Amino acid sequence: MIAGLLVACMLMAGCTSQPENTTVTPSPAATTAVTPSPAERFAFNETDDNKAVTLPAGSEIVISLDENPTTGYSWNVTSSRGLSYVNDTFIPPKTDLVGAGGVHEWQYRAAEKGSAEFSAIYMQPWMNVTGSETTFSMTFTIE
Repeated sequence: MIAGLLVACMLMAGCTSQPENTTVTPSPAATTAVTPSPAERFAFNETDDNKAVTLPAGSEIVISLDENPTTGYSWNVTSSRGLSYVNDTFIPPKTDLVGAGGVHEWQYRAAEKGSAEFSAIYMQPWMNVTGSETTFSMTFTIE
């Protein structure tokens, strides 16, 4: 008898139906999807030395400087708070010439509103700073 009752309950549960034409209205919060806007990308090189630039927070910053590590010279880089380091890479020259220079590229994100700086000095790391080295610097105002 209990087995029969269980079978009847299971059959009845399978026979229930959902009302037709049911409309589900999402809450206002669900309909307002926030899609992050793509970060703007700003590229700089030697021609931008000593410039002051204003850019929005979250922007990508790429700084590309000529470099020839085969001579022992490389850029000694310093960046201040407000710039978040992402990556740096050396891009070799597109030639088979021995000793040809390439480009060193640094990627940062403008992380904090305020003022930030990027500076670099091109030198052989074992040499003392004399003041005659090639330098590069930029100031960023992040809004």
